[in-house]
Amino acid sequence: MSNLPPNLQEIVDDFATMTREDKLETLIAYAESFPPLPDWLLEERDKMEPVPECMTPVRLFGEKQPDGGIKFHFDIPPQSPTVRGLASILANGLNGSKPEEILSVPADFFLPMKLEEAITHQRINGFIGVLAHMKHAALQSMDDKS
Repeated sequence: MSNLPPNLQEIVDDFATMTREDKLETLIAYAESFPPLPDWLLEERDKMEPVPECMTPVRLFGEKQPDGGIKFHFDIPPQSPTVRGLASILANGLNGSKPEEILSVPADFFLPMKLEEAITHQRINGFIGVLAHMKHAALQSMDDKS
């Protein structure tokens, strides 16, 4: 596999060795650890990028950090634990990464995780869509001179 950011590589490696049941339990754990939207962003949801590839309403915002890394915030309904778990995997794996690192993540980075053992192809398509929109946010942050 290519050079993934270390946190994302660790998640991929962990999932690769799990049974189907462990994958489901871990997804739920990621969903339960899903952080709430920060107060300052609650009022500005319209600035969040929608992810139409997901059947569940998903919006994301990439916040540029002082060190040049990006922190991602997601707005996903609590009644969508699988989607929240998948977004949490991406956030945990990519938060703090530099835009160039995020842009270098291949769209199929998750194949060794064997997610198809635990979730539907439709959910995997949404997962790919979320990554694509995270990359878009990373690209936008490179254009943002602030």
